[in-house]
Amino acid sequence: MSQATDFPWYFAIDDRLVKVIATRSGGMDVLLANLTTGKLERDMEYLAYCFEPGKNVQRLSEAEFDARMATLKASLRDRQADA
Repeated sequence: MSQATDFPWYFAIDDRLVKVIATRSGGMDVLLANLTTGKLERDMEYLAYCFEPGKNVQRLSEAEFDARMATLKASLRDRQADA
């Protein structure tokens, strides 16, 4: 998969949402959606998937990523309301 150098990049990896962002030092950080809190947390273990995608990796647009994050957060709110 050809990657543009423009950040951020957005992915769904095994149905986990991943955002790759540029750091101030010129590197990159990988932020993974926590399925319990709905927050993005640093997890560099997912970086390799962004460069060696398989059938479990889907590149997303920003709009698709935002929509999936909104769905995740709504699901978490619904679970909390039911508890």
